[in-house]
Amino acid sequence: MTDGSWVVVVPAKPFAAAKTRCTGLDVSERRALARAMLLDVVGGLTRARRVRAVVVAATDPEVVGAALSCGAVVAGTTRGPDLNREVLDALTVAREALPDARLAVAMADLAGARPADFDAALAAAGSHSRAIVSDADGTGTTMVTLTVPGEFRPFLGPGSRCRFLADGYHDLPVAAPGLRRDVDTVSHLLALGLDSLGGATRSWSGSPVSTAGRPGAGPGLGGAARAAREP
Repeated sequence: MTDGSWVVVVPAKPFAAAKTRCTGLDVSERRALARAMLLDVVGGLTRARRVRAVVVAATDPEVVGAALSCGAVVAGTTRGPDLNREVLDALTVAREALPDARLAVAMADLAGARPADFDAALAAAGSHSRAIVSDADGTGTTMVTLTVPGEFRPFLGPGSRCRFLADGYHDLPVAAPGLRRDVDTVSHLLALGLDSLGGATRSWSGSPVSTAGRPGAGPGLGGAARAAREP
């Protein structure tokens, strides 16, 4: 595929309902973390050479505002809060607007993904009509690529990798660690390390790389690190 061939859809829950598995963070921290990761994902995608446009699938006003602020287009849905339906509607909007583009879906919590990671995955996907990038745990999916919206299957969620593979999607062997780690828990975030995070998520952390996780560190990742170590 040539540069700028892809439209990438990013589904985003309302920030207030996101990251509920990040125990050790209070509601306001989880909300701010979800926003920061969305900004980093959209920002990384807009800087990727192979991405022509980014479409955030959301209806929540706070999410919509954040998405628009970093250069994404927003596609809502009238069919209720269902992640897979929102993605399908956004893919359909993207195809209608740019009929010659290839389509992809990327998760909104890839806090360590860089533009080069997205470019590597999309380059590898160019020779496959349908493909996925598996997560670091080997059970989920962090990116889906396809040719037309009708090829999308409602498999996003726990155990999605096996369902996509059974449906004929190709598993891309991409060496992009940041793209394979979607952040569902504090442990996932700590495993990435502050120096691997996008700028907005680093700012959320409340402490510089050199002091992350030390006693007395500020809110965000420093506080999460202490909470994760407590019995």
